[in-house]
Amino acid sequence: MDTLKKLLLFVVATIAAIFLILWTWDAFGFRSPASALLITWLAMAWMAVVGQAARLSFAPGYYRARPFEGDGRIYERLGVRLFKKLVRRGPLAIFSPTLRFPQERTLAGLLNLEGEMRKAETGHVLIFVVVLLYTGYLLVRGWFDGVAWTLLCNVLINGYPIILQRYNRIKLRELLKQLV
Repeated sequence: MDTLKKLLLFVVATIAAIFLILWTWDAFGFRSPASALLITWLAMAWMAVVGQAARLSFAPGYYRARPFEGDGRIYERLGVRLFKKLVRRGPLAIFSPTLRFPQERTLAGLLNLEGEMRKAETGHVLIFVVVLLYTGYLLVRGWFDGVAWTLLCNVLINGYPIILQRYNRIKLRELLKQLV
């Protein structure tokens, strides 16, 4: 995608997201469950489009498993396996078509999958932080019901996908070690 197309995609997506967020606040207010869901979902949709136009990534050290993550049991205790089942089946599966094991589990295919997992995690982390900032605004205003709804939506739409990507990367690294 050339630079002009990427810029146009970014501008159109940003204007559309701003318009839809303003409409959400007007239609539902700042404190409703519908508003929390739509704001979080719109931010994630915006990031998905922007991710097509810009390569967003953290330093490589961010993606390394931390000692507390170990073999992924901490994530299993947080319910990542249930979440994984929910997003791999049904309508939610359409949102992650590039996050599938390749037919042939070659080193190149698995490394490509790891790159796609990093992109997905990066987008979710960035939006998680943005929505946390918005949640801080709601907190400062004293709209505790809005804070609760927005935190719930943020954890489900961004927090659990982050955990899932980290969990899957731990498992993928074990598989890669077997191939190397």
